[in-house]
Amino acid sequence: MIRTRAAASLLLLLVACGGGGGDDRPDAAPPVGDPDFDDTAAYVEVQHRTYDEGGSLSIVGYLVTEAPIWPYEVEAPVGPCRFALRTPQDCGFDCDGVCVGDTCVAQPLVQPAGTITVTDGEATRTVAFGDAGYAHFEQALPFAPGATITVSAPGDVFGAFSLAAAAPAPLTHTNQDELVLEVGEPLVFRWTPNDPGSRLRLTLGADLGHARYRSALLECDVPDEAGEVAIPQVLVDRLADGALWSCGDCFSQSMRRYRKARGTAGALPLTLWVTDLETPYLQPPP
Repeated sequence: MIRTRAAASLLLLLVACGGGGGDDRPDAAPPVGDPDFDDTAAYVEVQHRTYDEGGSLSIVGYLVTEAPIWPYEVEAPVGPCRFALRTPQDCGFDCDGVCVGDTCVAQPLVQPAGTITVTDGEATRTVAFGDAGYAHFEQALPFAPGATITVSAPGDVFGAFSLAAAAPAPLTHTNQDELVLEVGEPLVFRWTPNDPGSRLRLTLGADLGHARYRSALLECDVPDEAGEVAIPQVLVDRLADGALWSCGDCFSQSMRRYRKARGTAGALPLTLWVTDLETPYLQPPP
């Protein structure tokens, strides 16, 4: 059993069969314009990053049997976006879990499910359960865009599962020079919308305190076809509050083009995310 940190978005996170007993079909996409924030505590993410000279692959399995503590007050969405403020904390710097008020609380343990197999029918990667839970990284892109990626495990403490989703096309954001966070100024993220049927999850965070959890989070979720997400001004102004920020360079911001599938492992909900990641730079408030 391994204790790991819950991903911030992570978010962050299916075609179900095997030991899952799911409905054997991908989730229906929400209507265009509605955000899809229906994230599960347990997830596997197959993440691609594409560079001019190549790219990288990471595979993470966050297989928990209870929901992690999420130390944010998450507000109702405004349009396609939602805002979350870090709850007050006073645990000092020695807390290895999550600080709730003045109490350090351990996060749930990542559980073994046997070796995870990831394949598109041509390339295959296996990820064994180890000291870091389930984690794999390589400087290569073995899975082609559009290929159906199946992720499965035979089950152990965490139940058996077999989930599948198509790999999205590489993501290219197109307005880096315009990404300036300032009260009263619009903030729009744009990309090349060349992967119909996929979605885009934008996760922004303030960085006061250099802590494990950001002082505030702003997430947006839209269909890839939108080509942009204009953050509601009321949320821009809240994120631009200088009291939430330090240097502005302590965390990466993220744009993830994704396809996902959701099923179950035993009685537990589980999501497969297949993503392509960009990390735009957001100029912090003055």
